[in-house]
Amino acid sequence: MKLLRDEPESEALRTFLVDADLLSSELVLTEVPRAIRRAAAKDQRLPLDLVIAHAGELLEAVALLPLDRGLLEAAGAITEPALRALDAIHVAAAADLSPLDAFVSYDERQCAAARLAGLRTISPRPFETEPNANLA
Repeated sequence: MKLLRDEPESEALRTFLVDADLLSSELVLTEVPRAIRRAAAKDQRLPLDLVIAHAGELLEAVALLPLDRGLLEAAGAITEPALRALDAIHVAAAADLSPLDAFVSYDERQCAAARLAGLRTISPRPFETEPNANLA
């Protein structure tokens, strides 16, 4: 969402991602439109169709790891009890894609689980913008 609408970290994230190869799991094909619809329900000024279309364009630039049984089982096996299911899937996908330059997230529970999985985490904020090449 930080790439689709202006939030405090949006500009730092955009700068950080310049020239980066973006990787994620196919989960984003559902997760991103759902987040947009939730945001639009809270803010009637948000142009839903335009933001959904822009999200589709952004997702075209992301290499997607297919969701399969092994990935879902790996996500289920993550021992951190506070980690939500969808966040666990992202961590398991990134671990599967490793080595990565960084795992980008703004959720501390997800970052903690990613670090336990051996991933370097980053949450770009203003003045923390070093471009990377291979990110999940």
